[in-house]
Amino acid sequence: MSKEDIIKKIQKLLAVSKDKGASENEAMMAADIVQKLLQAHNLSLGEIKNNESVEPINKESYEVERDTWKGWIRNSTSKLYYCTTYSSSKFNELYKRVKVTFFVGRESNRIVAKHMSDYFIDTVERLADKEFEKVPGNRSEVNRMKHAFKQGCASRLSQRLRDKYAESNKPVEYTGIDNPNNLPLSYKNEEKALVKWLEDQGIKLVSKSSRFSVRDRVAFGRGSEKANDIGLNTQVNANARGYISN
Repeated sequence: MSKEDIIKKIQKLLAVSKDKGASENEAMMAADIVQKLLQAHNLSLGEIKNNESVEPINKESYEVERDTWKGWIRNSTSKLYYCTTYSSSKFNELYKRVKVTFFVGRESNRIVAKHMSDYFIDTVERLADKEFEKVPGNRSEVNRMKHAFKQGCASRLSQRLRDKYAESNKPVEYTGIDNPNNLPLSYKNEEKALVKWLEDQGIKLVSKSSRFSVRDRVAFGRGSEKANDIGLNTQVNANARGYISN
């Protein structure tokens, strides 16, 4: 199949993935096939779409809780879905300082990155509630163990998400379309675009130490084990079906 034929096929699939008349499953299947074709042939959506139809990069902010483990999940998930995140703080309308997380990326990618982050965080919370539903002890003791469980679960889940990203971004042997850096262009090009957008906005991201304390090693370990059972496949609702657009 020639490059032109591949591009035409991807364009048709893109149309299905965004067709409001398509079912959610049809849209998601089309989107998944698009991603696989892009990676298999080292193409980026910039080569598929006209410049006029490419979504601009922007940012969206959300007030979030201060739990560090939730930030691990958001960071790993956003990268997998062509976005990046960073956190800051502000005073709300009640003059209370609150934590704010920014999702940076194209709108359809931000929708899915946020949706999947919420899905993973809710899953960790649900697993922790179920794990300690019948565990005896005072509230303080149970909450301590539950928090360690969530840390272990989130830590392992974040590693699995990073592994999935690395697998998608690993060097591949390809003899067709020229790719001198031997990396899937869809990720590589989007990462460059995100970095440039942040620079143009005068936003400089600073990495912070990821140290954290674990107050219950047993609960942490069991949380880590439970994370291996969490599915990583995209859970997208009808409002987020355009997620492969970048």
